[in-house]
Amino acid sequence: MEKTKRQPLGVFTKAILISLLCVTALNIILIFFIKPLFALNENQLLYLFSSMAQIIGGVFGLTLTAYVFFVDKFKESTQGDDTYYDATLALLRRFFQTLVTIAISCGLTILMCILGITALHNWITVYPFIINQCVLLFGLSLISVLTFGGMLLDPDKLDKEVKRQLHHAVANTVTDKAGDFTEFLKYYNLLQEVIINFAKSLVYNKEVNIFELRQYKPQIIQSLRVLAIKEVINGTLREEIDNLRMYRNGLVHGINFSISQSVIDRVVGIYNAIENAYEVYKTNPHDGEKWDDAIRQVYSLTHSDGTK
Repeated sequence: MEKTKRQPLGVFTKAILISLLCVTALNIILIFFIKPLFALNENQLLYLFSSMAQIIGGVFGLTLTAYVFFVDKFKESTQGDDTYYDATLALLRRFFQTLVTIAISCGLTILMCILGITALHNWITVYPFIINQCVLLFGLSLISVLTFGGMLLDPDKLDKEVKRQLHHAVANTVTDKAGDFTEFLKYYNLLQEVIINFAKSLVYNKEVNIFELRQYKPQIIQSLRVLAIKEVINGTLREEIDNLRMYRNGLVHGINFSISQSVIDRVVGIYNAIENAYEVYKTNPHDGEKWDDAIRQVYSLTHSDGTK
């Protein structure tokens, strides 16, 4: 089974969770140190609780409906360009994560409103806490929903995500002598081509079950999966090539084309090793000594210095 990377919490999601804690802390301060500014009678409280619950429930329902339509349209608009695949996937995961957090906030608001209505005639000691908590949660949930709507409507969200991924890739790249961007693209394209052709040969020869590749992903990602299934490459090299793919996509959509020479050298080395293995596969059955030597050369890419 293929492992998926755990998606880290987004900034907005963290902000909502922290705000939930801050709201509770603020409520405690209001209860113990600040005298209530308004005295509400029973009818006003019932109307307040019921209105807040209905409003926040209706607003969240509309947000959920808009999100469903957004996901479908967003996928359709980017599916034709594989270079946007990672940015699209990251955005959708982050938006879903944020939506779940907003759902928790809205759910807590409605539950507190229900508790306030059911406990109205008891006038327990903590009832002022319930009133304040409902109002504060209502305000937080409403602001969160409106902010989330603005994030969905942002026309530059995809470009911002591409730039963020490129910045992350550059930050994790060793800085040394500057290389030629066109040389990097040349060898990356050759590497991608040989990986795809190698995978096609394996699938054509029925060495990989085609049903494992039914879910849409860019061809290079599917091809890396095929090579990993047949143990042509190991998991470490597969992840490194995938990172190079994302790095390349970020450079293509960016405005800064500076690249490290060590990255180019690494791409050339990986290409030569996989190209050699592919040539051996085409001319000899992979049960022979040449095939074993070619695979050892590929695997040595991640074991030669003990750091990969």
